[in-house]
Amino acid sequence: MEILLDDRIETASKGGLVVVPPGMPHAFAATENSAAEIVSYITPGVERFEFFRLLRRITRGEEPESALEAIQDRYDVHFHRCGTPPVIVELAGVGR
Repeated sequence: MEILLDDRIETASKGGLVVVPPGMPHAFAATENSAAEIVSYITPGVERFEFFRLLRRITRGEEPESALEAIQDRYDVHFHRCGTPPVIVELAGVGR
């Protein structure tokens, strides 16, 4: 898995750990032609249940991707299209 931490990219292997300092812009994705499973801990705890419910509805096709625009400031999670083909990249911590 690749993790963008501010302006550098780190690679985490199976069982790896990455700590993102508070307020640091970050994004993550599986490396090309691979799959990844992650466990994410958010501390201090914040209410994000509706954010994850919306992501689920989007992946099921029940909501358009554009629905993220309305909530990105509330949850300090910003999505940008980049690359070819376009990929949505999550940049969290950019609003602090």
